Amino acid sequence: MRNKYLTLGSIFVVGVLFILTATTAAQDTSTPEERMQWVEVTHKLESSPLDDSVNKQGEAAFKRLSDVHDVHVLLCPALLSEFNGMKYAYSHTITRQYMLASAAFQIENPEKAADAKATNLAAVESVLKTYQAFLQQKPDANAKTLDDLLKKQSQGKLNGSLQQQCH
Repeated sequence: MRNKYLTLGSIFVVGVLFILTATTAAQDTSTPEERMQWVEVTHKLESSPLDDSVNKQGEAAFKRLSDVHDVHVLLCPALLSEFNGMKYAYSHTITRQYMLASAAFQIENPEKAADAKATNLAAVESVLKTYQAFLQQKPDANAKTLDDLLKKQSQGKLNGSLQQQCH
């Protein structure tokens, strides 16, 4: 009788562990709806980076993107480090935008998902749109790093500069 209870108990524990593992695995992958929402929020942030509601959506998207294992965002370590290290009031927003825009590009262009150069160019262009939106609302919110990237963009040298920096 005791062995029967041990066997039933073992089956129960294995079943619970299986259910917990399956639930955790399901939470570690994104849904198509989530991915489309991330793309939408990323584009909203390009024009409204100071909107509290959009920022909250951006933070939620950023956190969820960090949690899932089915979207692998290609990032340039040198750029990420540069954005993270800026002494700028909105550096977190810029860094978040870089990461979200990288994911958005890969979601919108699955055939280019492995193209790090194209991903970085699209992400930096998104960052620059976000930065320009900051400047429209707060003209004194300048950052040298971003001003330099804007200058390279206006000269048609952004892609070459990024390829050199991110080789």
